[in-house]
Amino acid sequence: MSKNNQQAKSQVTGTPRYTRLTICTLLLTCITHCLPTLAQGSLPIAPEKALQARQASYFLMGQQMARINATIKGDLAFDKPAMQLSADALDMLGRLVQENYVPGSDQGNTRAKAGIWKEMPRFKQMAQESQVEIVKLREAIYRADLAAIKTAYGNTSKSCKNCHDTFKEK
Repeated sequence: MSKNNQQAKSQVTGTPRYTRLTICTLLLTCITHCLPTLAQGSLPIAPEKALQARQASYFLMGQQMARINATIKGDLAFDKPAMQLSADALDMLGRLVQENYVPGSDQGNTRAKAGIWKEMPRFKQMAQESQVEIVKLREAIYRADLAAIKTAYGNTSKSCKNCHDTFKEK
């Protein structure tokens, strides 16, 4: 990649474009923070680590949604491997992030509303509904069906927004 391409700014966000290596590095970092969560039965995760993993997951999910949205809008050319990477990342992160709402992780720099811990079954249900939409988006991306991608992206965005409106501080 040329130096000019490395320094290119995203037309969508104004931030430097992420290379596949950068995205993979971020994903690995997130996975590293999330792995203790996968073994919760035998290795408890510290609340501050859960909060960090949760925030990293949401950041990465936002980046992937932005890439998909930019492609849908035509701001980025359709790059099937890049879109598949984004879809796979969303699917994985969506599954992992749900497990990082552990007791005590409501302390610190969090934008989760206090009610999330009181309504955990409702939150988990909404998160699962979002995950179903993410899977549909992933499937549409793998088929490279732009019309289906647009529909699935819209449904995924609505599902995410519904949960954010209910459980995220503005």
